[in-house]
Amino acid sequence: MSAVLEKPLRWKRLVQNLLLSLGVFILCAGAFEIALRFSGYGKLEIYEPDPALFWKLKPNQDCYTKIGHKPVHINSHGTRGREFSDQKPADTLRVLCLGDSRTFGWGLSQEETYCDILEALLQKQENQHKRVEVINAGVNAWSYPQMLVYYRETAARYRPDLVILGEANLWTQFSEQNSPQFVQKFMNRVRLKNILRRFAIYHFVVEVKLKDFYERNRTRFIPVDPSQDVLFKQQQRDPETLFRGSIEELCKLAQDRGGKPILLYLPSLDEAQATNSSTVLNAKRDLSQKLNLPLVDLTHEVRTNGKSLYLDADPVHYNTLGNQLIAQRLFQAITPLLVP
Repeated sequence: MSAVLEKPLRWKRLVQNLLLSLGVFILCAGAFEIALRFSGYGKLEIYEPDPALFWKLKPNQDCYTKIGHKPVHINSHGTRGREFSDQKPADTLRVLCLGDSRTFGWGLSQEETYCDILEALLQKQENQHKRVEVINAGVNAWSYPQMLVYYRETAARYRPDLVILGEANLWTQFSEQNSPQFVQKFMNRVRLKNILRRFAIYHFVVEVKLKDFYERNRTRFIPVDPSQDVLFKQQQRDPETLFRGSIEELCKLAQDRGGKPILLYLPSLDEAQATNSSTVLNAKRDLSQKLNLPLVDLTHEVRTNGKSLYLDADPVHYNTLGNQLIAQRLFQAITPLLVP
């Protein structure tokens, strides 16, 4: 009889211990979350899933950069920076900057990005004759096909006088050619990541502490060669043709809408020091000659200044000095285009 009664008691104690352990875990996790938030982690930028763009910045949010904890404001148009009107005001020089995290300003405040620095340089030149607006439409990890869709469906109506086409994410070529099933599956991933990014613990553990591990093993998760990419089997087997075509179509579309395209090449440290030109630089050189477009190439500056132009331990994203050089080179290329 005692053995029969003892068995339910053991199960009861086991359940109580499990509940107690769960309660302690939740309490510790909550305390850790609060401590990390006070230390500056959490409140990363949030993205909206989009059937045409896959992801875009959620409008009207204030957040911080993942690296450096610099303040970020996303306006009602879903671009980083100050508010602007859809309709371009009279006597306004409007510049649209397209690109990935290097244009967005990875680890930088808004004032440190080449978009804002360029705006200040152009405004000083224009003095009181024209108002200058530089729209920072950079979005982390966007590809050239995504930028093409964004310009065609959204930014063209802003009527930019100049369209600066910076760098893009090449290891995944999201495009209009992906199937609806693939798009839906990926949008679900965006929603899931948005939930995770709201937690400071995720920011600290995954985005910061495991960053080096991810960088060392990136090709195991997201192979550089799309034909070997198990996560994105529907990608094009010839990514160079895809991004070359997207760059050219975007530039021609901008010209048709009255804008002047400017091609911008921002090499990583390894790309600048390599003996052979990258496929992106070759594509932009060819297109510059074909369409008679300005090409701003930062290779010489990077070879001269080395890693002093990049964020610490990051040979891809430019620091404040690097962005100042980018803005100065763009300013030099733009000035002749503004001559009446």
